[in-house]
Amino acid sequence: MRNIFRDSPEITESVLRIMMDKPDLEVISSETQVDLKRITGSRGLCLDVVATDSTGKKYDIEVQKESDGAGPHRGRYHSRAMDVENSFKGMDFDELPDTYVIFITEHDYYGRNKSIYRVCRTVEDDNSLFGDGSNILYVNGHYRVS
Repeated sequence: MRNIFRDSPEITESVLRIMMDKPDLEVISSETQVDLKRITGSRGLCLDVVATDSTGKKYDIEVQKESDGAGPHRGRYHSRAMDVENSFKGMDFDELPDTYVIFITEHDYYGRNKSIYRVCRTVEDDNSLFGDGSNILYVNGHYRVS
C-alpha cells in the first residue's frame, strides 16, 4: 500500500475524500515513510503516509494488515506525536492543527460491520465533544456494501 501512495498525492487525496466524506478536500502535500523527530528517550515513529489538506489539517494514514498494530494506545501515541511534530517554540496551543490518525485495517477492528469508525474525545458528564482537534479513524478493509 505504501507504494500506491508514494509520489501520488492525487491517490492520497482520493482516498481521504472518500474516508472523510468530503468530495472537495484538497491535498496540498503528501509524503510516505515519514520519520518523526524524537523527543529524547521516547520511541520513534515512521508514518506510512502523512498529508496536509488546504485547510491545514494533518493526516497520518497507517495501513495495518494485523489488528494488533492498530490498537487504541498506538492511535493515541501517533496522535500525540503528530502534535509534537506540528508544534513550534512560542506557538499558541490553539494554533495546533487538527490531526487525523487513520488506520486502514484488513479486518473489522471493532467487529460491528461498519465501514468507518470515528473516534473522538468527549466530556464524560454530558457527552459533548471535547473539541481538541485530535481524531482517530478505523477503516474496515473487510467491509463490503450489501
